[in-house]
Amino acid sequence: MTVSDTKERILETALGLFAESGYEAVSTADIAGALGLTKGALYRHYRNKRAILDAIVARMAERDALQAAENGVPAGTAAEDPGAYRTTSPAALAAFSKSMFRHWTQDAFASRFRRMLTIGQFRDPELGRLYRQYLVDGPLGYVADLFAAMGLPRPREEAARFYGPMFLLYGVHDGAEDPAAKAAVSALLDTLVEAAGKRLEKAAGRGRTAERTEGLVIRRETVRDRRAVEVLVREAFWNVYRPGCLEHWVLHRFRDDPAFVRELDLVMEKDGRLVGQNMFVRAGIRRDGGGTVPILAMGPICIAPDCQRQGLGKRLLDASLERAAALGYGAVCFEGNIAFYGKSGFVPARRFGLRYHGLPEGADDSFFLCKELRPGYLSGIRGEYAPPDGYFSAQREPDAFAAFDARFPPKEKKRLPGQLF
Repeated sequence: MTVSDTKERILETALGLFAESGYEAVSTADIAGALGLTKGALYRHYRNKRAILDAIVARMAERDALQAAENGVPAGTAAEDPGAYRTTSPAALAAFSKSMFRHWTQDAFASRFRRMLTIGQFRDPELGRLYRQYLVDGPLGYVADLFAAMGLPRPREEAARFYGPMFLLYGVHDGAEDPAAKAAVSALLDTLVEAAGKRLEKAAGRGRTAERTEGLVIRRETVRDRRAVEVLVREAFWNVYRPGCLEHWVLHRFRDDPAFVRELDLVMEKDGRLVGQNMFVRAGIRRDGGGTVPILAMGPICIAPDCQRQGLGKRLLDASLERAAALGYGAVCFEGNIAFYGKSGFVPARRFGLRYHGLPEGADDSFFLCKELRPGYLSGIRGEYAPPDGYFSAQREPDAFAAFDARFPPKEKKRLPGQLF
């Protein structure tokens, strides 16, 4: 058994004991005994009982973030991700709430974590704080912030009306004596949440919740979207800049790159169909005098081929840049056509004293564009920009790229006029 397997067993066993007897009533000796380990062996993995609790809490935070990502709702606070709060609809919140109710009541780890907090809230100040964070003040404040971003009047009051039944039904579910009774509680929760979502959708006003107009929605990409987004990107870029394309691979690889900005990993839907995509990564300007100025790099950005020349690309671009600015980023560099991107405020990067890495002096750099998101952010800066390494992953990993592309339907690669590569 590996070290990671042993640590996992320790967490699962300890959480089970904490949920059954209460955190304060369980000793490290109890945990070691349940595992068939000595206390010394246990201490090689966790220095004390509090360290085990901290690891359990960290695991719960990861699971919470994953639930949010899978349901397309913000994982952070309104201050951290204001754009995502503005574009989350009551319907999305309702779907997330139903998913979270099942998570907290049916998932073994989450339900034991909730039970541990419920038992320990009056006995340990830290567990009391965690109970309020995960089950009372935290979700209530989260919902209130979402409602405020939607423009709903009295968001705190509306949040209490929305979350109150869910909180109550946790206890009803726990007291249900058989699976059929528990299923009935979950069904009741679904009915209440769906009705609340529809009522709030009307209250928020048509199109207010997710940058919606004329059937358009711009939102964060979810885990479930990923394959469809890669197909979209491949279709949009195929034979445009080169025979075939590599942009779908670039997006795929960047998702695991620390530079990838998940809050700005966006998709556009039109009448429920996925029609657009944009993404950003962290980058930097290497200053001539030393040091690096943090900026964003953008793309790939695309619109489905049959939806192009309808103004959708500019709407996606402008909404993306607005979100980036709201998150506090100062500037974006990009390689593109000034005729299109200039309409959204991009200018040749040379105007800011920026050079493109490896480009000889005097060479055409009209493709190298930049936009300040905070006026004056690049004032007085002179330096060089190099695209993040992830943009060259297809060239550096040709076999992996070829294997990835082979998972898509075959398409003919063509050499066409106007291609760059």
